[in-house]
Order: sequence, then structure tokens, then C-alpha cells
Amino acid sequence: MARTIVISDIHGYYHTFVNLLSQVGYEPGVDRIILLGDYVDGGKFSLQVIDYVRQLVDSNAAKALGGNHDDMFLAWLDENDYRLMPYTSDRNGGKQTIRSFCPWYTDERDDEKARAFIKEHYMLQINFLRSLSDYYEDSHHIYVHAGVNPQLSDWTMTSHKDFRWTRGKFHSHDGLIPAQKKIIFGHEVCARLHGNDNFSPWFGKQMIGIDGGVKFGYQLNALMIDEAVRYSEYSLKFDQQDLA
Repeated sequence: MARTIVISDIHGYYHTFVNLLSQVGYEPGVDRIILLGDYVDGGKFSLQVIDYVRQLVDSNAAKALGGNHDDMFLAWLDENDYRLMPYTSDRNGGKQTIRSFCPWYTDERDDEKARAFIKEHYMLQINFLRSLSDYYEDSHHIYVHAGVNPQLSDWTMTSHKDFRWTRGKFHSHDGLIPAQKKIIFGHEVCARLHGNDNFSPWFGKQMIGIDGGVKFGYQLNALMIDEAVRYSEYSLKFDQQDLA
């Protein structure tokens, strides 16, 4: 049976991502993949992740959404960095992303040179990131990176920022969102949703969170949905090759 394979928050862990698809037996032309954003920042292969995701989308094998870290990278590239959360801080992991494009990059002193180099050589990848949608919807599910605004009668009117950044306001309304479908999202590490050290997918009343925290040294999750809308999951510990 054909499956939908949902993965989120890859964060530059290219080898982990490829190995996860192999482990779950992904069949091109049969299964479809839905990716919920945050392809960059953390592991050292963000460029390779972007290129692979782009290939999957171009071959109609995948739907790809954008995440807040993808926005942060673009904001840095556009010299519009987040003032209170600098992109290249250790917490964000932006240095690893820049180095995947510019191996010679050391620190903020190289920013101007790195921006110019990326814009000159990698506009195909940058335009791909800029083109990513905020949500995707099928017959049974709504797919987003972070969540939707629960205060709106029409969830599709959620702002770009909330689609990619919201947390508690969304999570606290589990089962109360005015939509008739389950919402699958990443962004919030599953352990926080479980309230313990469990990084496997979290199943709420109306929500399913799938961020396994690979960026923080934990795992990458795949949520599989079969044609009868039955769920299964598979988790893979990060591949050491992906560490910066």
C-alpha cells in the first residue's frame, strides 16, 4: 500500500535523513513524502539537505514546507538578522549552515564575503527556500511547521509568522482548533510535548508532533500514514557524519 511519510526538522543532518528514508523502505513512485521545514542549522550538511529536498520536490516525490530556521537563514542572507537572536549564535547553528555553502567561513567577520558568495553561486537553492509554502492539506490532515492560530475561525488565515514560529498558544488548544482534520507539525521537540524524555512522535487529541530533536543530538522521526489512515513511526539516532 502507498504511504505518506512525514518528516520534520532535518537541520542539516543529511546522512541521517537519507538513512531514515532507507530504513523505512521508501519506494519512489509509490510513497509520497511530506517535509515540514527546518532543513538548515545544526548538522554540517544543510546545503546537501536543500539540494536533496529540491530533487525530491522536482521529481514530484515530495511536498516541502518552510520552517522558522529556513526563514532565519534567509533573513541573515538579506542582512535582516534577528537582533535578539543572532543567526550565527551557537544556539541557532547558523555557522554550520553558512559553512556548508562556504567551507572557509570562520565567524561574523566573514559575513559580507559569505553573503556575496552564496548569492553568486547558489541562487537556485536560495530561490527554492523562498518558494516554500506555509502549509499543505490533504483529505485527512493539515501539515505545518509550527502550528496554526487557534483564535481564527479559518485556520488558513494564520500569519506566516505563526505558521512557522508558534508554540504554546497552538499547543494549548489541542482538540479545540476549528478544523475537521488532524494537524501534523514539527518545530517543538517531542520531549517537551510528552513532558518527559520521550523524543518519539507525540499524539494529542487533534495534533501530532514529530520533531525528534536531531538538532540537539537526539533523533529524526518519520511518521508513516497508510491508505487506511493508520499511523506507524520509525526513529533514527543521528548519524555521526552529520555532526559539525
